[in-house]
Amino acid sequence: MVSKRKFNTKFFELNIDVKSAVPIYEQIKNAVKMAIFSNKLKEGDKIISIRDVSSRFNINPITIMKAYNQLEIEGFLFSRKGSGYYVQAENNKLETHKSELFQKEVIEFLKRIASMGYSADDLILILKKHKGEEND
Repeated sequence: MVSKRKFNTKFFELNIDVKSAVPIYEQIKNAVKMAIFSNKLKEGDKIISIRDVSSRFNINPITIMKAYNQLEIEGFLFSRKGSGYYVQAENNKLETHKSELFQKEVIEFLKRIASMGYSADDLILILKKHKGEEND
């Protein structure tokens, strides 16, 4: 009788925009980071395999491997030979990266609204209005 180990593999939300200026491997990295930041992926969770991501989303496995390897270098994942990739969420690094990503996202958003003719002041007015609606 062959004994099989069953892993509880965690998935992360992945929306690939092939028309985006952001390379696909960066989109994958950002999706994994967002899943970690939002606590959908936790320390020690095994994430979906390169092969599974490749087949589900029709992405070249080398692209996925590049994303996972960079996440490993950055300290978000660790690998076990023959077993896959697991979440490694060091709290001090996590908060730093989370803050950096937040600032980057805000800057990108501000650039997008500026290209539409809106200013940061316009955004502040909307935020104040929205906050006021939440308090009602």
